[in-house]
Amino acid sequence: MWRPPVLISRKGLSNRLMIVAYFVTMTFVLMACGRGPDGSTAQSSHRGTTPSSDGIRQTDSAGKRLPFETRLKSRWNARNDGTSYEPCTALEASELMNLGVIPDSVRDVAGTDGQTLRGCRWQYRIVPQSGSWSVSQVVGNSPGLAVDKQSKRSGVDIWMRDLDIQGRTVGVHRLADGADCDTYVQSGEAAVNTIVIHHGVPHPPVEEVCERAIAFTKATIDKMPR
Repeated sequence: MWRPPVLISRKGLSNRLMIVAYFVTMTFVLMACGRGPDGSTAQSSHRGTTPSSDGIRQTDSAGKRLPFETRLKSRWNARNDGTSYEPCTALEASELMNLGVIPDSVRDVAGTDGQTLRGCRWQYRIVPQSGSWSVSQVVGNSPGLAVDKQSKRSGVDIWMRDLDIQGRTVGVHRLADGADCDTYVQSGEAAVNTIVIHHGVPHPPVEEVCERAIAFTKATIDKMPR
C-alpha cells in the first residue's frame, strides 16, 4: 500500500504548512498515475535555469537570486515545477514592507531536499498586544482548485466564497479554529498557496487573518503566470 512521504520541516514550521504539503503531495501522486496512450507521463515545461558551479541552483527562472543560499539540489523538482513562479523573489523589500512584512525575516519553507512545497515564509512587524503573525507563499503542482476543494473536506475545513482578482479565480480557505487563512491561485500546472497564521491566543477575527492573506495574494498575483 502506498503511503505519503514524510516531509520533515525546519524547527518552527507550522502544522498548517505540513497539512498543505500533504494534500499537495497526494494531488501530485494522483497526477503522476495518469499516463498517455504510449505509457509515458506528461512532462512540465518549467524546468528551471542552469545551476551554479556547485550544481545547486540559486536563482529563479528569470535569473533573480534567492534571498538566501540554498543547499538543496532538488529544491525545484517534479512536484513543484508546474509553474515558473518563485514566491521568494516575487516582491521587492519595499513591497513587502508595504504589506507590513519584515523582508529580512525570510526563510525557505523547504526543510529537506526534494520535498513538495517550494516557497518562503516571512514574519509581520510586531504590533503590540496583537500577537505574532507569519505569511508563507508556496508552490506545489496541482490540477486545479476544484480538486483542492475535494481534498480539504474535513470538519475543520471551511471554504469561503471564491474571489475574482484581476480576472482570476481565487479560492479562500480557513480552518475552524480561526488561527489561519489561505488562498489558492492556479498558475500553470501548479497551485500558489498564500497562508497567513496568527500565533498565540486569543486569535483576532478570522476576517482579519483572511484580509492579510488576500492582500499578499493581490500583491503577487500579477507575477504568477497563468
